[in-house]
Amino acid sequence: MPLMRVKEAAEYLGVHPNTLRKYIDKGVIRGVRIGTHRFVEKAELDRVMGRLSAPEKNTAIIYARVSTRKQMEYLKRQRERLVDFCRSRGLKIVEIIEDIGSGLNERRRGLKKLLKLVREGKAKKVVVECEDRLTRFGLGYLKEIFDDYGVELVVVNQESKSPEEELVRDLIAIVTSFSGRIYGKRGARRIVQTIKEESAHA
Repeated sequence: MPLMRVKEAAEYLGVHPNTLRKYIDKGVIRGVRIGTHRFVEKAELDRVMGRLSAPEKNTAIIYARVSTRKQMEYLKRQRERLVDFCRSRGLKIVEIIEDIGSGLNERRRGLKKLLKLVREGKAKKVVVECEDRLTRFGLGYLKEIFDDYGVELVVVNQESKSPEEELVRDLIAIVTSFSGRIYGKRGARRIVQTIKEESAHA
């Protein structure tokens, strides 16, 4: 039976080569190692084509997030803006995920669901309003995960901030999260206000 290298086999399946390697590692697809290279039989690829059919290139998952339930109205508007954006770009929405929680919390239910859908190959794009809606820190790691599965991160609003502004924003996010636990919401607000005032005069 004809053997195909991983790159060629991935193109045949319509997935990223790293995704195919993960399928082989998990035993979903039977691979053959010859020397230092991996190969897959074409018949094996044909066997799983129905189960692992690649999503269309114009498919998208929307991810919207706010920090608290008091921001539900903003969450609704955020979702509407993202839906309008996708429709204007001809993107087929396969899932809309709404999350409520801090951007510093990596255990968010919606974020876990998003990563699961990415790993399952449900769409080719993830659409967010701005980068910090997805996460406050570790965006580079998430992008690497998306790249491994052939998924593009689409950011609707690319904010142009100076390095100093980015640093202050991230510092405020950290202080808000941790001081809120230690001093309560009122104490956290006072600390954050002080940071903003000092940074404005820096």
